[in-house]
Amino acid sequence: MCPEKRQAGLLMQFLYPGLPAGIFFLALSAFLFWPLPTRWNLWKSLLLANSFIGALGCFTLSRRWLVSFWASALAGTAYGFGPFLLSFRLYHPLAGFSAAVLPWLFCPAAFWNRYAKPSWSLSLRRLPLLAIPFIFLFLFYWLISHPWLGPYNLMPATQQLSKKDIFSILEFPSAHAGKIIIGFYANTFILAVMGLFVYSFLLRVLVLLPPLLGIVLAFSQPILNVPPIIWIALPMLFLSVLAGLGAQAMAVAGPADRKWILACLLLAASLAVFCLFSALIRPEAQGYWAPAVMYGLSFASTGAVYALCTRQIRLHSLRWLLLGAALGADLVYTSRILLSAL
Repeated sequence: MCPEKRQAGLLMQFLYPGLPAGIFFLALSAFLFWPLPTRWNLWKSLLLANSFIGALGCFTLSRRWLVSFWASALAGTAYGFGPFLLSFRLYHPLAGFSAAVLPWLFCPAAFWNRYAKPSWSLSLRRLPLLAIPFIFLFLFYWLISHPWLGPYNLMPATQQLSKKDIFSILEFPSAHAGKIIIGFYANTFILAVMGLFVYSFLLRVLVLLPPLLGIVLAFSQPILNVPPIIWIALPMLFLSVLAGLGAQAMAVAGPADRKWILACLLLAASLAVFCLFSALIRPEAQGYWAPAVMYGLSFASTGAVYALCTRQIRLHSLRWLLLGAALGADLVYTSRILLSAL
């Protein structure tokens, strides 16, 4: 095949799923945000674009590794409409934009020479492309801090990641209104764990480099005026793609994969029980009621998929329906309460 036809084929390969994905995320944005026009002025309504940009970017990036359209759509939803990116509505729209655009900046490194045989030399040649998102954030926040561009104070430059923030993934987002939320929806978190099991067999070291470096920078002091908390977008993006990978694995899993689904089932049950007892025993932990219900919902959907695997019943559409219904209920309930608190 000549290079022109190959490039045209690759372009159609991205446009074919990208157009319906864009329509899907537009509809999701309208559904989640449109009922709240009375409290939002035009300036805040511009923030809707950040969720759409982040979701479609994560969708496009995930196509590098995910085959299923719905798996990529789930990954995009987890990133673009997750508590982390939604909580940027507390600050200037450009702060959320800097996090929303990151998936697009990783696309050159992900898709460059994608059909070549993996090798260390290829990975080394891909490193300059992998540095694009880091260079963008450094230049972006460094430039807007200069007087001839404002300067703009997009968000607190001293907000860092703390050890306490790591455990906030178990709490309900409304408990953290007033600052950037480090966490996932309960159902997405369980799917990300399943995706982590799959990734452990693939073990693409270069893919793991940005999220690990992001965690290190999030604990550090500001560099070139980049708020340390913004670097958490890198592990959040990684976990979002893992959630799509986990959902895809559950949708096609066979009897031999039951042990991994069982591990996710036990984890969902353990977290549901933990949140339930925390809400019952500790008066100050009333924020755990909602995640207890959502982890219970994840337990129900994962258990149904496990039962289908045990009985060797494929029914991929039914599995997607179960996983999508659980995530949809979690998304609508949690995001509405979160947005009303911002």
